[in-house]
Amino acid sequence: MNTARKNLLFIVLLIVTAVSSSFSAPLFTKTKPLTIQMPVADGKYAFVVDGKKQVVEISNETGRLQIPAEPCVIRYTAEDGVTNLTVFIEQETSRSFLLPAVQANESEVEAEWEAVILGNPVRAGKVMTQITGPMNSNPTIEIYDLQGRSLVKKQVAKNQATESYTLDVPQLSTGILLVKVSCDNFSQTLKVLHTN
Repeated sequence: MNTARKNLLFIVLLIVTAVSSSFSAPLFTKTKPLTIQMPVADGKYAFVVDGKKQVVEISNETGRLQIPAEPCVIRYTAEDGVTNLTVFIEQETSRSFLLPAVQANESEVEAEWEAVILGNPVRAGKVMTQITGPMNSNPTIEIYDLQGRSLVKKQVAKNQATESYTLDVPQLSTGILLVKVSCDNFSQTLKVLHTN
């Protein structure tokens, strides 16, 4: 292989490395549901999954958490309100039986805003965004190219604490796209790689 070709490959490798390292989340973030069984009264309970808080509705001693597709750690406060519990979840786990927890107080129930891209890179013009935040709100999702041109803008109705939305982007706009999610005093911009 001649020197010019080696240099070109090296530069391409550097660019790909720089682009991938600029993403704030792992490139292939996937989540899956985990059914939890917990002998407690119906209500809302707070859990921290790999550092991110989730408030889960438990009904008939059953609830569902969203967890990473790889092994993770769930932390929560026991029923006594003092003891901190830690549960390690293996990759193939789909159901877990947990010790009773303390019910979430009102300040924990009010969901904090967060937006994530489901599947990165995306293909075929489908950008899936998961938004967590207060219920009965109308966040705006806007997708830009790197030149700042708006490709898609959509206001969505959010009736659940966490909901997912799919937006179609033009097939010609491949490369890095910016996804801006905003509502009230919240604004978050995410990077996504769009390939064909």
